[in-house]
Amino acid sequence: MTFPDILLDRIEANGIVVGINNADDVPVGTLFTQLVKIRLEGNPGATTATELWSIPINLRLAEAIIYRKSVAVVPRGWGVGLRLEGAGMEAVADALSGKAAPEFVHLRAPGAV
Repeated sequence: MTFPDILLDRIEANGIVVGINNADDVPVGTLFTQLVKIRLEGNPGATTATELWSIPINLRLAEAIIYRKSVAVVPRGWGVGLRLEGAGMEAVADALSGKAAPEFVHLRAPGAV
């Protein structure tokens, strides 16, 4: 079973969170309920992912921006700018500013809206 999962990269000065859709198509309105940090270890072809922590959040996808245009759905595999609303933006900012090179931060939702 897959679920909405956005791999986060950074937060722009205007508050837009930049990331890549890592799983199912994600519609605007999706409620992300988990912020997860993972560490990848190993060599190419033999990599393991270890979950470092997971915290509850309550961030709704208010707008998705691809190529400077708002879209209704973020297709799987696409890079996207996210305008998020709700509780948890401070945790997102802290997780992104404190990650090491082999660590990755994800927004996850239990399912589509």
